[in-house]
Amino acid sequence: MTKRVLICGNPDLNYIDGSSIWSETIARATAATGIAQVEFLSRSTPLRDELYSPLKSTKNLTIIDGSDRKYWSGKGFSRITPAMMGDLAIRLDRANPYDVIIVRGLDIATKIQEVPATLSKCWMYLTDIPQRLEDYSTDQRHAFQRIAHGCHRLLCQTQGFKVLWQSLVPDLDASKVRLYTPVIPDLTKALPSLAERPLRAIYAGKFKGDWMTLEMAEQWPVIHAQLPSSELVVIGDKIHDEPDIPTYQQRMRKALESTSGLRWLGALSRDAVQQQLQQARVGLSWRDENMNDTLEYSTKILEYGGAGCAVILNRNPLHEQLLGQDYPLFANSPEDFTFQLARALGEPAVVQQAADTLQKLAQCHTFSTRVGEIRQWLEETPKAPATKSKTRVLVAGHDLKFFTLLKKKLEASGQFEFLIDQWQGHNQHDEAQSRALLEKADVIFCEWCLGNLKWYSHHKKPQQRLVARFHAQEVRVPYMGEAKWDNIDHVSFVSEHIRRSALTVFEGFPFDKTSVIPNYLDDTKFTFKKKTGEAPFTLGMVGVAPKSKRLDRAIDLLESLLEEDDRYCLRVKGKHPLDYSWLLNRDDEKAYYRKLFERINCTPKLRYKVIFDPPGDDVNDWFTMVGFILSPSDHESFHMAIGEGMLTGATPIIWNWEGAAEIWGQEFLVSDIVDAKNKVLNKSGVRCEDAKVPGSDAVEKIGSLLNKR
Repeated sequence: MTKRVLICGNPDLNYIDGSSIWSETIARATAATGIAQVEFLSRSTPLRDELYSPLKSTKNLTIIDGSDRKYWSGKGFSRITPAMMGDLAIRLDRANPYDVIIVRGLDIATKIQEVPATLSKCWMYLTDIPQRLEDYSTDQRHAFQRIAHGCHRLLCQTQGFKVLWQSLVPDLDASKVRLYTPVIPDLTKALPSLAERPLRAIYAGKFKGDWMTLEMAEQWPVIHAQLPSSELVVIGDKIHDEPDIPTYQQRMRKALESTSGLRWLGALSRDAVQQQLQQARVGLSWRDENMNDTLEYSTKILEYGGAGCAVILNRNPLHEQLLGQDYPLFANSPEDFTFQLARALGEPAVVQQAADTLQKLAQCHTFSTRVGEIRQWLEETPKAPATKSKTRVLVAGHDLKFFTLLKKKLEASGQFEFLIDQWQGHNQHDEAQSRALLEKADVIFCEWCLGNLKWYSHHKKPQQRLVARFHAQEVRVPYMGEAKWDNIDHVSFVSEHIRRSALTVFEGFPFDKTSVIPNYLDDTKFTFKKKTGEAPFTLGMVGVAPKSKRLDRAIDLLESLLEEDDRYCLRVKGKHPLDYSWLLNRDDEKAYYRKLFERINCTPKLRYKVIFDPPGDDVNDWFTMVGFILSPSDHESFHMAIGEGMLTGATPIIWNWEGAAEIWGQEFLVSDIVDAKNKVLNKSGVRCEDAKVPGSDAVEKIGSLLNKR
């Protein structure tokens, strides 16, 4: 059965190097299996034929120009970013689902991992990642674990990458991992012997500082002087900018153009490169010493071997594993390089030994071998489910801030299409618009059980499902009681104590039509980050209005802590209380805050210890400054700031409002200022990485409610 496959990698095939050759090769190899219809997503408009021409002539392969204006609302780009590629891959998959998406590049993978349905189809090949376990932060480990758990396959270039993934993800499903080593063209059966070839060395690839290309060109005259009939052939045209060497590009180009005995051919097609390799005795793959601990090896050394060449390369653990410790042409310094190059061109026995060793390795990496492996992997991969019509969900409410993230995650599943009926208040809306939207909906979702629930319960059609979410304030207003209960299919409460309270007020509403689904906390946005040095002495609050949030308790706690250590402070994130128009219309609220601010300003030890940070979508970064997230409220329905703080490593200090223990557990609860002070003093700097944060399954549960027919 034919599988639909998307190739989505960060290399740009208008530039020729090992990574772009990898992308071209895996696309052709997948198409060559005979059981795949391949789409290749390009970063820029295909212009150069060296790599694009083979793709254009490959059967069952189509090139998608990712920079085309039609994908970007008419806006043109000469070259899209890897993150944009990830975004486009998601959109293409939603429009016409793929069975497999082959991804190269961490930025693309990071974007796709936001959409579990797309991630689950991905074969991930990542080499642009730290190659030592100790170089990963806690945040990075969590991110890589999400990728590994969510993807379908992990393609590892070497055994070293496989070991790295297994260390990063201890519970990794071993059946996901496949070795995908570099690929070279099938070996030519009749190659010219080394003795028949001219005294020629060859380099093909990019020109870059760590690739030692400038040093190799500058060393060549020494060899050429010893062997006047020798020649160095250089292929490629991608000269990198080296910020630490401002003149690098000029020096590299001058060396290519004017070095005696060096012939620069520029960019060539892969077939033309092979023809040049088959006329050389030794290829050059000498790298800087800082690359000796790499887990990645160059495709080019295999191409040299497949063409019957020897190769000069660094002695390092990977190369010793591949070629043996006795390989004769290792070089780790300019002196080594010059010596080994002279041997390779002047000592036939040495270069033949090296070429034989390399060719034996190359035989395991041929195109035909890889086509067979990919065919087997595709046969093991299930077809994507047939596209179902999306459930059209009409979302109605005056305040959708809690639903926005849920909507994004539910949309990513590809199962839902959302229509928004934005109400102007608890009981204010455009009735004509509501009626028009109602005609299109399969399901109505009322965010808050206010006038929206009342109106829709009286106007929904028999075949439509009505689901609502109850927060807290609904207990204090009559709308739930005035709704037509028989027409409400389900009400989800954000916490158990709110459900108890609501069912006491609205006595008789069927318990079996209710559930508790905590607010969803985005663990991709709120993540562990390194705390600042002041964080162990910083209390935090997100939002301090209305007065029931009890900013006064936080001030009391701060004042008590300052008696022990003058480094403590309180940071408040969000809108200033006196900037709320509704608050200024309530005399009791206004008097509370004015008295509190007068207290802060008139108390010397408090004046500069209470910091108001402006609102903004930078709360995760703000939490790097906060060691303790406070919830001193009289009452809360859930209090998302506590969960967000916990996800970032802040320690919660929660006054024992009703329901707090059921949601957050007893460990972080306090009964008074003395108790809160002791918890802060005893837990300074403690991260609560292992604490369970509720709401992780909220998307799945809400999705189930919406899809239920």
